[in-house]
Amino acid sequence: MLQVRIDVYLKLMGIFNTRSVAGKACKAGYISIGGLAVKSSYSVQNGDLLEIVKPDGSRLSVEVLEIPSGKQVSRKDRQAYCRIIGMEG
Repeated sequence: MLQVRIDVYLKLMGIFNTRSVAGKACKAGYISIGGLAVKSSYSVQNGDLLEIVKPDGSRLSVEVLEIPSGKQVSRKDRQAYCRIIGMEG
């Protein structure tokens, strides 16, 4: 089974521009799974429901569909790896 850190996954999916920003969001408690804040080293799994608060204050709910095997994912292919369930703000 493929494993990828949550900060890397969020960067690959284009939710954050850099892994560093995604890591800082994790450290600040803005990324949670099941109501619990996760560290940037958390390994994302298929079916995880991510609750994200972005720097601009908007909220995003994302379901992990699949773990990418490469180091980059094109914009047109991102919908195969995650599904946006809800957006606020």
